[in-house]
Amino acid sequence: MTGQIPVRQSSSVVDFGEIAEVSAHRANPAKAGDVNEIYTPEELALIEANRERLIHIVEGSEQPRRRGKDRTLGLELERLVVDVASGEIVSYLDDPGVHHLLEAWTNLVPENEPVYIDGRLFGMQGAIDTPRGPVGISITLEPGSQLEASLGPSTSPLSLMAALEAFDDQFAEACAMIGVDWQLAALGLNPVAVDPRDVALIPKERYRLMDAYLSEHGFYARDMMRCSASTQVSIDSGAPEELARIYQLAVALGPILSFLTDNVLSWRGLVAEDTPTMARSRIWESVDPARCGTVPGTFSRDFSAATYVDWLMGVKPILFTSEGGRTIATGDATTRDIMALRELAPSELAHVLSMVFPSTRLKGFVEIRDADSLPPRLAAAFAAFAKGIFYNSQSFEAAYALLAKGRADADITEAHRALRKDGWNARVYGLPMATIAGRLIQLTENGLLDQEERNLFHGLSDLWSRGLVPRDLLLRA
Repeated sequence: MTGQIPVRQSSSVVDFGEIAEVSAHRANPAKAGDVNEIYTPEELALIEANRERLIHIVEGSEQPRRRGKDRTLGLELERLVVDVASGEIVSYLDDPGVHHLLEAWTNLVPENEPVYIDGRLFGMQGAIDTPRGPVGISITLEPGSQLEASLGPSTSPLSLMAALEAFDDQFAEACAMIGVDWQLAALGLNPVAVDPRDVALIPKERYRLMDAYLSEHGFYARDMMRCSASTQVSIDSGAPEELARIYQLAVALGPILSFLTDNVLSWRGLVAEDTPTMARSRIWESVDPARCGTVPGTFSRDFSAATYVDWLMGVKPILFTSEGGRTIATGDATTRDIMALRELAPSELAHVLSMVFPSTRLKGFVEIRDADSLPPRLAAAFAAFAKGIFYNSQSFEAAYALLAKGRADADITEAHRALRKDGWNARVYGLPMATIAGRLIQLTENGLLDQEERNLFHGLSDLWSRGLVPRDLLLRA
């Protein structure tokens, strides 16, 4: 649904056209000057009020302060829906298509709340029963019809694993209800698409606007939106004074995790042997540098939630979805320009946070986004890895000293490049990659106090200790 950005009620009503003019004025240093010359005192007050509320959200002040064994994990797994007979990827509007699957799923689990956007069914949310108890779930779709299960929060990666298994059982039941033979493929990239433009976008205004904007700013933006799939783990951000070091370690781990979870079989029609390693990492580097990669100042001594929010405020959000659900393109306006309109509603602040894609994102929790889509047991093993490293103080301190202490933002880019070029023979942050992997295995084992959780982690550690990553299993098959 299109329209104007809702505006604050004041004696001087600001419409979107005026915001765009202000944005263009700011972008010209010869004309712009500092922000005090660009915005009115009333607008500056609104910007600061919205900024403080964003900082409050980002630092996790609205989240429970969990300690010890009460700290929780979230797990998001995106997978491709594959027609077994043809080997083709199923899209939303196919007949039968993913929209039929979702309709059957809502009948299968009527207690879950269906999610309608732009008048169409795009998912559901509620809880999923497991032998270990109910786990919260949100089922959504990515732009190219990738099916995503967001699970948690939960204190146990074993519960997340059980929830994934229950989710897969429901998927199979929903497929049977509509008479199709489909499977979920855990791959970092669509292995069938030769040109990402051939992969249909789901009919959602947000994605239409993102696709149009990002394809003008990054060569591989459409590969990212339409063809990629990831595994993401979210961890508690700790107290505000702890956030910086947690975030810095997560960012420093990014290139390493991208390498250790590489799970791409083919990219743009290349045979497996010719497909470059860490393909998703390469794609993200060419999406939109203004909103992706490493947040400037991540490794500065004074990094905080305010650093993150101040960076965010300078990014063009592409689109804005109001509290009432109206979505419009925002052109050259920055997030700061939007914040100058009026006091934003909580859902609007959440939207603003969702329109940037750094490798590790802050949304009231720490979202680690570097891993490729993994088979369910390996995805749960990745959650166990995060728990072992981040939720044991001794393992955390050792990992921070090993990887994050003394880092600079440029080190992250260099680590990506070294790993793409040399793989297991790369030197990362001055250390051999094999040494880092071995040390991370040891620290995770030490950090997981439950033997079942250690056994779950072995799904990944057994690969890494043999100098393998998930992609190698695909190549051998």
